[in-house]
Amino acid sequence: ESYLSTLYMFAKGASLILFYKMDIQLCLWYLLLCVVLLVAIKPPVLDESSEMKYFVDDSLPQVLRDNPEVTWIVEFYTTFSPHCNALKPVFAALSREYTHEYIKFGKCDVLKAYGVPEMYGISSSCLKTELPAIIIFENGKPAARIKQRMNGKPYVMTYVSVSCVI
Repeated sequence: ESYLSTLYMFAKGASLILFYKMDIQLCLWYLLLCVVLLVAIKPPVLDESSEMKYFVDDSLPQVLRDNPEVTWIVEFYTTFSPHCNALKPVFAALSREYTHEYIKFGKCDVLKAYGVPEMYGISSSCLKTELPAIIIFENGKPAARIKQRMNGKPYVMTYVSVSCVI
């Protein structure tokens, strides 16, 4: 979806340039139409889960230590990544559906939680394509990890052989 919106944006820009080359008045009408559509058509608003905990500081390790009986499923994300934005509604729906006393969901912004992603082997570099990364924590330790590969397809790599029933 984000690739299509980027494609449409460049197509509109190219059309604007072509209209300008043809006729300035046609270009201005097209520009006005684009602005009216931009204002009139609002993007859908995502209903975030109220059960989800957001880690915007270095509080994740402390929460994991304080609640070892809780299985945490934490998404490490950044706001500008199209892959992270595509996963947002799915992760919110999972959180609404499956959160209870012993399974909790959280999100950790890699740019705001300084040093926390690196503790779990996740790079916060803009050049890496491993975001979004999801880590399942059991007994306060990473039990499983889901990361992006270079081709964009997710894969699962288990760190410990733990049977996690969700």
